[in-house]
Amino acid sequence: MTTLDQHHPVDLTLDKTARELRIEWVDGSKSQYGFDYLAAMCPCANCREKRIEMAKNPLHVVSGPLGPAEVGNASMVGRYALSITWQAGCVSGIYSFDYLRSIDPANAEKDEAGEAGSREEG
Repeated sequence: MTTLDQHHPVDLTLDKTARELRIEWVDGSKSQYGFDYLAAMCPCANCREKRIEMAKNPLHVVSGPLGPAEVGNASMVGRYALSITWQAGCVSGIYSFDYLRSIDPANAEKDEAGEAGSREEG
């Protein structure tokens, strides 16, 4: 199975009540993304630049919407991505399935657990 095949969803659920995007991937794995996390990880150029600036200078003041992120609209972009607009924020985010797979919060938790385990062993 190629990487492209692995990063193709078989089911997408945008649950506005639970405030999360759930994806089941073709390889059987599942991902859950909270709206606040997705909005913070918006891949558009403007949002990406804000994240880079914040990483360089943690005291950098970023203006933006207050309160929890709420989806305004979501639609498919071809067969490779999901476009999400935020009610009080960015309207330019195109989340490719490769990108969504790479930012899966469960993978970040596994990475953090692995790093903690290796620190404890060392």
